[in-house]
Amino acid sequence: MNDPKNRPLMYLIAGIVAIGAALYFMTRDASIFDWFILAMGIVSIIKGVQEYWQVHGGVSGRQRKTGKTGPDAGAPDNKA
Repeated sequence: MNDPKNRPLMYLIAGIVAIGAALYFMTRDASIFDWFILAMGIVSIIKGVQEYWQVHGGVSGRQRKTGKTGPDAGAPDNKA
């Protein structure tokens, strides 16, 4: 999966599956490995959200449209 647009989706799917599996196995008989699976699922979801924001230009998309970062990212350039 080298396509940058599909990679965040794969992280999110893997994270959801890992969290679901960890919660299922914790109801059966909890061990330390179940906690590791749960932690890996949470990290996978966080990584997927971060990559999604990176591909799509942040929360509001201002970063990608203007090429600026910081609090004045949406401010005009005031060029005449």
